[in-house]
Amino acid sequence: MRKKVIGRICSTVMICSLLAAGNGTTYADGANNSDAPTNKSVKNVILFITDGMSLSDVNLARWYQGGQALAMDKYFSGLVRTYSTDSLTTDSAAGATAYATGHKVKSETVSILPDRITMPFISAVKPEDVNKPLPTLMDAARMAGKSTGTVFTCELTDATPATFLSHAYTRDNAQSIAEQMVYSGVDVLLGGGSGYLVPGKEDINRKDGEDLTKVLKSNGYEYVTDKAGLMNSKTNKIWGLFNPEALDADFDLNPQKQPSLAEMTKVAIEKLSQNENGFILMVEASQIDWYGHDNDPVGIMSETLAFDKAFKAAVDFAEKDGNTAVLSVSDHATGGLNMTNYDSTKDLISVLKKAKHTSYYIEGSINESNFKKVLADHYGLSDLTKEEADQVRLGMQDNLSPVIGKILGDKIGVTFSTDDHTSEEVGLFAYHPANFKPTDFVNSGVIQNTDVNKYIQEVTGLNLAQLQDTLYVSSDKFKAKGATITLDKTDKNNPVVVVKKAGQVLKLPIDKNIAIQDGKTTKLNVLTVMIKDKVWISQDALDLIL
Repeated sequence: MRKKVIGRICSTVMICSLLAAGNGTTYADGANNSDAPTNKSVKNVILFITDGMSLSDVNLARWYQGGQALAMDKYFSGLVRTYSTDSLTTDSAAGATAYATGHKVKSETVSILPDRITMPFISAVKPEDVNKPLPTLMDAARMAGKSTGTVFTCELTDATPATFLSHAYTRDNAQSIAEQMVYSGVDVLLGGGSGYLVPGKEDINRKDGEDLTKVLKSNGYEYVTDKAGLMNSKTNKIWGLFNPEALDADFDLNPQKQPSLAEMTKVAIEKLSQNENGFILMVEASQIDWYGHDNDPVGIMSETLAFDKAFKAAVDFAEKDGNTAVLSVSDHATGGLNMTNYDSTKDLISVLKKAKHTSYYIEGSINESNFKKVLADHYGLSDLTKEEADQVRLGMQDNLSPVIGKILGDKIGVTFSTDDHTSEEVGLFAYHPANFKPTDFVNSGVIQNTDVNKYIQEVTGLNLAQLQDTLYVSSDKFKAKGATITLDKTDKNNPVVVVKKAGQVLKLPIDKNIAIQDGKTTKLNVLTVMIKDKVWISQDALDLIL
C-alpha cells in the first residue's frame, strides 16, 4: 500500500493566483445568471474526481497520444479553487469533502465540520457543532430514493471514497472508515481494498475479528473479487474489490483479473441507472496523485488516460440518456509537473511511446542483474550513462520511482517542482443536456470546490442544508429526555452506546447504522459515529427513546 505524507506547500505564484481570483466566499451564494438555461434539472449526476491531476498532466497525456485531443477536452469549462479551512494547499480528505458535502473543512478530516479555521472568508462553526458529521451527497440521494455508487482504483478507505461514505477526525482511521462504508447503504462500490474487510495478520486486516464481507452478503449485496465476477453480475446491489490493497495502474493491470476504471464505470452506470428515481455516482481516478508524489510521468499518463476513457464512457451514456450531468474535478494537483521541451515533439513522443509500464510495476521486477534491460523494455530508458546507472542502484535501495522518473524527464523535457500537493486551481470539465454547467450556476469561470456540490444540489433538487440540521444530532440529546448514556467498551474494538430510561434499553453500535432494542434490530438513516470523544447519532435513533 502506498501512503503519502501530505505536506503544506505554498508558492508566491499560487498566492498571487489566490488573490487574483477573488475572495474565498462561495460564489454560488451570490450567483444570479439570467442567461442560464431554465431546464437545468437532471435525475442523475456522475462526478469524477481526478486525484492530483493538474492541467499540465492533461497536456502530457495529450502529447503521449501524438497531440490528439482527449475526450475530456471538449468539456473543459473553467477552474476550481481547492484550499481548505487551514491551508492554501489542501489534502485529499478536505478536498474531496468539499465535493461530498459542500463545506470546506480542515485538512486530514473526513466529512466533519472543522475545529480549525485559519483561512479568510470562511464562516465560524458554532461551538456545539465542531466536528459534527456532515451529510453527504450520498446521504441526500439515498434518502431521496436515488441509487448511489462509488468507483475508485485506490483502497476503499483512502481519503476520497471515504469522504462520501464515512466520517472521521483523521483520514488514517481505516478500521472505522471501512466499517462505516459497509454500513453506509451505498448500492454499488467498486475498487480495491478487500483486505480491509476481513480478519488476518496483515496491518490492513480487521482488528476486531469481524468479517465485513458476511455483513454485506447478509444485507443483500453480491460481493465479487475478480473481473469475471463483476462482468457476470446480475444484481444491482454489489461490492467488488479486486485486490487486497489498491488496484494496479492501468498500464500495469492484468485485464483478465482486474477491471479498468472505464469498465467499472460502465458497470456502475448500468446497475445504478435501473432506478427510475435516478442516481449519484462518484468515480475517482485515484492514482494520478500517487505518481505525482513519486514524480513518475509514465504513471501520470497511465492514470490520466484511464480517466479519459472512463469520462468518455460516462458522457456517452449521458448523451443517450438525456437526463444526466457529468462533471470532473480534482481535489488538488500534485507534483507540479512542467513541460520544458523547446524542441520538436519527435523526441518527446518517441521516448514516451516506449514506456509500457509505470515505475511501480518496475519496482516489483527489477534487480541489480536485470535493471538495464527492464528499464529499456518497460520504461523507455535505454543506454543509461554510468551516472544514471549509479542513481538507479541507489534508488533500488530506497524509492526507485522518482529516480527513474527524473531520468526519463530529463530526456523528454519534463520536470517536477515538488513531490507534494500544490495550491493551483484545477480544471473543471462538465457536460449537461441543456448545457447548464457549474460556471453558469455561479456565473464565474473560476469557482470554489464547494460550488460544485451546490451545483449538484441545484440540478438534482437535493438539499444538504436541510439535512445538516436534522440528520445527525449529539448523543447528549438523550439526556434532555431523561435518559442515561454509557459507552460499553467490553469489546474495545466495537464500542456500543447504551441508552437507558425507565426500563427502556437502546444499544447503538459505533460505526454502524443500526439500533438494537428489545432484541429487535432497526436500521437507522445514518451511522452512529464517534468523533474524538463525542458520539453523534441519527435523529431517528433519538426518537426510539420515548
